[in-house]
Amino acid sequence: MIVEADLRAKVLWVVNSFDPGGAEHGLLTLLDAGFFSTVDFSVFAFCKGRGTLITRITKAADVAEVKVVNDDEQLRTSHLLKGAFELTRWLAAEQPHFVVLSLKQANVVGRIVLTAFPKIRCIAFEHIAKYRAAKFEWLYGALLKMLSPRVDEIWADARETLRATERYFVDNGKRLERVVPLFCADFDVAQKTDYRLGKPIRIVGCGRLVQRKRFGDVIGVIGELRSEGYDLSFDLFGDGPETPLLESEIRARGLEKNVCLLGYREQWYVEASRYDLFVNFSDMEGFCIVVAEAMLVGLPVIATLVGGVRDYAKDGVNIKSVQPGDVQGLRRAITEMVADMDKRQKLGTQASQLIREEYKPATVSALGREVFDRPRRGSRV
Repeated sequence: MIVEADLRAKVLWVVNSFDPGGAEHGLLTLLDAGFFSTVDFSVFAFCKGRGTLITRITKAADVAEVKVVNDDEQLRTSHLLKGAFELTRWLAAEQPHFVVLSLKQANVVGRIVLTAFPKIRCIAFEHIAKYRAAKFEWLYGALLKMLSPRVDEIWADARETLRATERYFVDNGKRLERVVPLFCADFDVAQKTDYRLGKPIRIVGCGRLVQRKRFGDVIGVIGELRSEGYDLSFDLFGDGPETPLLESEIRARGLEKNVCLLGYREQWYVEASRYDLFVNFSDMEGFCIVVAEAMLVGLPVIATLVGGVRDYAKDGVNIKSVQPGDVQGLRRAITEMVADMDKRQKLGTQASQLIREEYKPATVSALGREVFDRPRRGSRV
């Protein structure tokens, strides 16, 4: 009698690249938290991408192998075409039980290839409510919906993401859906204990420098408040295509000494307790790891309640919320928080308590055991 379900599952995670974004950083978080500790886990990428995440992921104890199709930093169509061939070879040789497809290009190519491997369980990991593309956004949506019958499971980083991405799937009534947050509380990080304001008042933000994050609006508000006598500074961690525009905005407002673009830093939150406020003014989010990290530290957070932020944040309880695009509301929120130390302390401490209770490493590793502890492909008794 052979019961294949007693063996370790083989899991292949397919990504576009190792760019320093939320989806890629979330994979590293799951690895560090032991999500894959009970499986044989490998990673397949169409290109290397930017940053050092590939080194961290390659060295992670739970990773058996990392396959990179091309060493370029930028994903190209040629990488996807070559990657489709290499992925086919990999699947034929290794026969994994699960293939997880992360981000839209990996989903398109992966679903096409997996049509030739019907016994492998295909998981689409959704990270944001609406797909965005510089070109052919409509085409991605149409392709993903057309290929959705090949998807056996949908994972999402938040409940809102899971609900909103239903538009990209044909309902077959059998597909399993699951929320898998790409976040785990780092209990080694210093927690904020002093809520007195610094001089200047230090505001911090973090995220991919893209239009939907509205960092330009935040910089504009900082400039206006400074002109009204508020002694504010703003440090922004992250990189992305909006960098030149934000640099121009800083120069145009004469804020070179007050607003600093500090680039991508993997663990930006390690020294975040020295800041006074955290601001996230995004139009759209998935789970939004950076808001959860700021709350973990105990920073008073001003944020839009969008996407996965709703899963763990509540206005007046552990954050101060503003409406997406409401610049005047952001101004009022900053001045209100600056004026009220008791409120800053209340929101900061309650935020830290919630994140530390809800996103423990043990919770993440237990979810991994639950996800993969199912009968394997080809089980027989």
